[in-house]
Amino acid sequence: MTAASKMGMGDSVDVAMSRIREAKSSVPVGGNVVVELFGPDGVLKDYVIGPNLVTDHGDEHVGERMYDDTQDIVTGMRLGTGSTAVAKSGAGSFIVTYISGSQEALDAVPIGVDVSGWRVPHICTWVAGDVTNAAIAEVCLTDETALTDVQGTAANTVAKFIFGSTIDKQAGDELVVTWNVDFLGA
Repeated sequence: MTAASKMGMGDSVDVAMSRIREAKSSVPVGGNVVVELFGPDGVLKDYVIGPNLVTDHGDEHVGERMYDDTQDIVTGMRLGTGSTAVAKSGAGSFIVTYISGSQEALDAVPIGVDVSGWRVPHICTWVAGDVTNAAIAEVCLTDETALTDVQGTAANTVAKFIFGSTIDKQAGDELVVTWNVDFLGA
């Protein structure tokens, strides 16, 4: 197929250029979540890794952030015990069964790194004594400002992850969640 036939023989230059601009490009947002549970002795007790799901709000957040630097940034994470499947919107797009007191601010401001695309790691640590629970099963990335002790909503959940099995965080354990958000380019 020639360029002329793609444009349509009767198209003006303006119409043809408009069609070219409308051509879809793809900048997928992906990445993974790494969950590590360390015992009081520093030994790794549990390890989970899996793909994150960026919610509809997360997609909107990324798009808005590209043109509006006053847009809220990711502020922290929340934990839950629910097992509702992760979804772009609806009940699966935010913490379903919130663990009271589990809101945690990011350990530091994330700094992007080049990994054949762009990775932005977000890290939260629940130290010994924080959030003792035998059935932690879900975590979400939130942009709520200021971070509050509530389950959150779809309107402030950027991404969500369900663990393959529950994690039993005891009083002396430390839980570290590293959320890698990848912008993979074309």
